[in-house]
Amino acid sequence: MLKQIDKQTVTSFPIAPNTSEKDQDRSLIACPIFRKELEMALEELGLAPRISYMHYSIHNNPIKMEEELQSSLEQVKIKGEDVRFLVGRHCKGKRDMTEVVEDCGGKIPQARNCIDMLIGNELTRKLQKNRTSLMTPAWVRMINQSIQEGQWSVTDARLNLGWYNKILILDSGVETLSDEQIMEFYDLTQVEVEILPVDLSYFKILLQELLQ
Repeated sequence: MLKQIDKQTVTSFPIAPNTSEKDQDRSLIACPIFRKELEMALEELGLAPRISYMHYSIHNNPIKMEEELQSSLEQVKIKGEDVRFLVGRHCKGKRDMTEVVEDCGGKIPQARNCIDMLIGNELTRKLQKNRTSLMTPAWVRMINQSIQEGQWSVTDARLNLGWYNKILILDSGVETLSDEQIMEFYDLTQVEVEILPVDLSYFKILLQELLQ
């Protein structure tokens, strides 16, 4: 039902010192799913872009995704900032993300989704074997909030997640779920839940490259 498995941290990479003096002239349009991890990583790296978080309801809602992207881009245009996207390339509104990025001359990581951005494509694919779904604590909270606000039902959650053999929650230590929250999530999904501690080394390297 609930398991705490041994730590499997992402391979650590040396973090280069921040040499950019222009990070405040850059705007970062970000998925809210890793807000806590992002803010901690930026603080540790000494980077301070202006961040525009999209609403959590962009997930599985292409119209909302397009609206949120356009609203954020309008603010970037007003301020005359360089724009960066902390959004998966496979995430999309009415248009593909690559088209959105090209139209505004922005920059986006070479990552399919938010999980790839956190721990890298190689580890993501390894952990997803045997019908395993990867989530962060914010994903769990987002699903619960969607149900509370009537955007999802319990049936929706079980239909979308019940296909999996296991849900693996990646815990960076920034936004840890309580045992009670984990048990409630198991009761909701009826899928085995495991917790995997990870570090943010890969994520920090990605941010440095993105904000150069």
